[in-house]
Parts: sequence; structure tokens; C-alpha cells
Amino acid sequence: MGTMVAALMLVLSMTTGVPAGGVVPGLTGPAALADAGAAADHFRALTPHRVAELHDAWGIFFNDTASSGLRATHTVLDITASGGDYVYAPTALPPGNACIELTTAYTPDGPKLWAWDWCGGRDTIGKLVDMDAAFTATYTTVVNGRRVYSMDEHRTSTTANTWTVYLMNYRTHAWDVFYTSSGQKDIPGSSWDFFEVYTASGSYCNDLRGRTIEASSVKVSRNGAWVSAAPSNSTIDPPPSGAAFDCPSMTFTVTHANDDWTAVTR
Repeated sequence: MGTMVAALMLVLSMTTGVPAGGVVPGLTGPAALADAGAAADHFRALTPHRVAELHDAWGIFFNDTASSGLRATHTVLDITASGGDYVYAPTALPPGNACIELTTAYTPDGPKLWAWDWCGGRDTIGKLVDMDAAFTATYTTVVNGRRVYSMDEHRTSTTANTWTVYLMNYRTHAWDVFYTSSGQKDIPGSSWDFFEVYTASGSYCNDLRGRTIEASSVKVSRNGAWVSAAPSNSTIDPPPSGAAFDCPSMTFTVTHANDDWTAVTR
């Protein structure tokens, strides 16, 4: 394990020019899945809708043939979902046949960050961490007046289609490894950085009252360089109404096309 991490750190340093750090602590395998509970079940159930790009998800969709890899800054909220609702936002799957979807999940057990492994027939949570005080103190900073984490996911081996997710450690100012996966991507369709919800009662609308969820500084890797998400490599539909998400008081906004969106509940 130590040799693999060292190799990944070397690759990251060579390809990004950013200091490479350690490993993000968290649960993996069956322990991660057990901790997620129904939040993982509902996330899996949403997959047919997300691939079809239906109304229960909105945000940036990437052109898989135009670019690969993803960097983004995502909001972290201290909220607990209620009424059988689950909010997955932002949730990000990079272009270029990426293996890992990094999901900010608001659940009845509090806020969690997980890596959903979409490669090699695994199709489940590979790693999960609680976004608690320890996480916030290490992996978040403040952008636009909101607490956020910064992520980087890119291909670290073309031979095996290996992808690695990193989080910025704001204590050490280095990228820590979150999760690595290899193999063939199992789901068709687009890739994204978007807002998604599983709602049974619309309760999440009250849970999010007065809060903003934002994905900002969204970039893709293109020809070996990080470039902002733009019409040349991605699309973003006109903002839908909050009512389409069972939350009439929610307003979606394209803050800057195509690399910054917000969801605000008044």
C-alpha cells in the first residue's frame, strides 16, 4: 500500500506541480457501505434517471470526447436530511471514462463525502468519510463566504484506466489521496458536476432553508492542461424551477458559464 501511495504522489506532483501529501482517513469496502445505509441505496436507484439526464439532477454536463479529469470546489454544509430525503450535491463524475464519482451526501446521519466506484463491476461506495469537525479543520477552507473542499480527479494510469481522487489538505497545502480505482467504466452516458436529490416528502427543502450549495472553479484536463469548464467542453441547461425538485423556494443559478453554479433555498 505504501509503495502504491508513493507512486501516486509522484505522478500527482509531476502532472500538477502541486505538493503531494498523504491519505485521507475514512471507511472503505463493506464498512463504508454499511455506514452509508439507505443513502447508498437511493443513490444507486437514481442512476437510470441520471444517465437519461432527467429533472432530478441539474448542473454541468461534460463532453467525454473533449477532455478528461476534473477539478472543482464544492460547498460543505453542516445539515442532516429529514423526512426520508437525501441530497447529493454537488456530485461529480469527470469526463474521459472516469471510474469514480465524488459525492457530497446529506443524509439522516449527517453530511458525508464518498467515492462511488463505477468501474470493474463494483458499482458501489469505495470510500466514505464523515464531514465532521475533524474533516472540516483539515480539508476545507472558505470561498465566497462558504465552507468548501477542493477535489482533483484524474487518470493516473492509461494502461489500466486507473483514476485517483485527491482532496486538498488545507493544513499541509498538499493533495491527499482519497480513493483509487481501475477498470472499465460500467455506466454509459455523460459525466457531470451537478445538484441531485432523492425526495419522498420535500423535507429537504426546509433542511436547506437559507443555505447555498455551490460548485465553483470547475476545470477539466485538456491536452495536459487544466482549463475552465466552458461551452467548448461542457453544457449547462437553463436553470429549472425549484418546483421541479419539490422545493419551490429553491433557485438555481448559472453564476458563470460553465464553471460555476449555485442552488439557493430562500
